[in-house]
Formats: sequence, structure tokens, C-alpha cells
Amino acid sequence: MSGEYQAAETLISEALAEADASDHSSADALSQAILGVLLQKMAQTRGINDLKSFIEFQLEHLDTEEIVVTRGC
Repeated sequence: MSGEYQAAETLISEALAEADASDHSSADALSQAILGVLLQKMAQTRGINDLKSFIEFQLEHLDTEEIVVTRGC
């Protein structure tokens, strides 16, 4: 698991736990907000087709124990 993945896992897990504990938010709503913001940020440096390909790849590998992290050369 890459350092970036571990950092993201920690940040998101903590934020979702906090949202679940709150009377004013939910983990599901926060998950959707996080994904939306991330897609907007990623779209600033990647094309839509690239994002679609990335998302499709990740969805196809959800049943694996670790998310596959690929780095461009």
C-alpha cells in the first residue's frame, strides 16, 4: 500500500467516523461530497475520458484487498 493511499485512508476514515458521530451529518452524505470534490480537483489536471477510465478501473478492482495504485512514468 502506498503512502498516499494510507494517508487518504486515515483522513477519510477519521472524517467519516466524525460524520457518523454527528447529529448534523452522515458518512454517506460526506462520502458523496468527498467524491464530488475529488473529481472536480482531478478534472483540473486530467481529461474526462481519463477520469472515466480511472474510475472504471477502480470499480472493477473493489473486491481486491488493496486499491491498485499506478504511477505515470
